[in-house]
Parts: sequence; structure tokens; C-alpha cells
Amino acid sequence: MVASLGNEFDDMMQRLLFLVFSLIFMISTLVSTLGQAAAESVAGQTARARGIIRQRHRRFAADLDHVSYLWCVPYARKLSHIALRGDAFLWWAEADGRYARGQRPVIGSILAFRSISRMPLGHLAVVVRVINSREILVNEANWVPDTVTREVPVIDVSPDNTWTEVRQSTGADHFGLSYPTYGFIYDQAPRTIIAGRNPDTEVAEAPALPALRVDAPNRALK
Repeated sequence: MVASLGNEFDDMMQRLLFLVFSLIFMISTLVSTLGQAAAESVAGQTARARGIIRQRHRRFAADLDHVSYLWCVPYARKLSHIALRGDAFLWWAEADGRYARGQRPVIGSILAFRSISRMPLGHLAVVVRVINSREILVNEANWVPDTVTREVPVIDVSPDNTWTEVRQSTGADHFGLSYPTYGFIYDQAPRTIIAGRNPDTEVAEAPALPALRVDAPNRALK
């Protein structure tokens, strides 16, 4: 009887030890699995974060490149190689003594627009083709907001064909409102006179400051 009870006790202890070791093994396996999952999660989050950072960097870099071409000043500077700075309406005066100016369109020259209420900072357009004495094609940025437009017809509507008042095409054979301009800035030294129809081709004219200064072009341009 005593021997039978001893055997049962030994069997029970063996089962208990087995259960304890099984439980310890299960807990150890669970901890290891959770640790691996956590490590993989951290690695995945890090990789995703790096991907987001790279994507943001690419977007930021793309935006910088995008903006640099959608403003009329840097676009005209790059296209014409005329190295002037400042707001568009200041370029005519800034060109004095540095670049030739005149009233005759030449391929590669810049048509400089004056500052007016609906366009306080003026505008710059680069001549890419001369059709005749009264019509040219220009490339420009931000005349249409946030857009580069190419080979846009521009006509001279000044009384004496001096290109001091122009209208731009709005599509088909239609032209928009008239805009006053100073004339053309050429990628040549000022001693090279490009004759125009008026005698003041190379006379500097400092533009008057606009009554209202803003940090961006008027987005209501037509």
C-alpha cells in the first residue's frame, strides 16, 4: 500500500515537473516571438520613416526646382542669359550701363513690362520668334499662374510701333487687355546700339515704384 502511494506520488511529481517545464518553454517561446515581432516592427517603422523622409526630400527638391521656373524673373534669366536681379519692373533700370536696350524685338531679348495696378511687380517675357514688326512669339512663366507658356503671340499696339504697349494672345485670334512696357533688353553690351524707331533707345528710365508692393504676382492676370 505504501509502495503504491509512493509510486503515485512520483508519477504526480513527474507530471507536475513536465507541466512546469512546458510552461517555461511556452513562456520563453512567446517572449522570443514577441521580441522578434517588436524588432521587425521597429525596423519596418524605421524603413517606412526613411522612405517618407526620402519622399519628402524628393518632393521638397522638386518643389524648389518647380518654383524656380514658375516665376517670370528666374525663368527669363535662365532662358535669355541676361544676369539681372530684382523684381521684373526694375530690370529696365537695372540694365542701364550693363545691357543694351531698345524698341526693336530680337530673338533672345527680354520684353520688360511696366508696373501697373493689376501687375504691381511687372513682368518679363523672352522673345523666341519675330513674326513681323508688330508681332512676336514669347516664352514666359507665371503669366498664367504657376505655368510656363511657350510661343505665345504678342502684338504691339503702340501708336508709333515702339513696343511700349502690347497685348497677349488669349487663344485663337483673340488678344487680352493692353499692357505698357519699357521695351526690350538685349544680351549685349550697352555700347552696341540696336536702333529702334525712337531716338531714346539707350536712355535709362528708372521705373516709378508701385504704390502697392506685394510678394507675389497678381494671380488675376488675364
